[in-house]
Amino acid sequence: MSNYKLHTFRTDGSIKSDPYKQKPTFPEMYKEIGCDMIQPSTAYLPEYSNRKDGYTEIYMDEESLLKHPVPSVNILITNAWYKWQKKTGHQSILGSSIHGNVCVIQKVQDDAA
Repeated sequence: MSNYKLHTFRTDGSIKSDPYKQKPTFPEMYKEIGCDMIQPSTAYLPEYSNRKDGYTEIYMDEESLLKHPVPSVNILITNAWYKWQKKTGHQSILGSSIHGNVCVIQKVQDDAA
C-alpha cells in the first residue's frame, strides 16, 4: 500500500512535509496555502517528483496577486517553475513569479512515509 506526502513550500524557504494515507484533497491544501481557489502548474523538482523527468505538479493560490498585501515571492518554487519552462520550451510573461505558499503531492512507499 502506498502513502502520500504533502509538501508545503513556504515563502520563508522552509518546507513542511506531512504524511497522508490517501491523496490529499484541495480542501486539505487550502489551509496550507491559505486560499480557497487553487491554480495548478508544473515545476522541475526532481527530489519531490514521481516522474523520471523530475517534473511535478504544483498547487498555488489562484488569487495571490489580488490579495493585500500581496504575499511574498516563493523563490524556491519560482526558480523550479522557470527551470521547467526552460527544459520544456514553455514561457511566461517576463518578470512573472509565484507568490505565497505552494503545495506538492508526492506518492511515497510505506517505509518512506
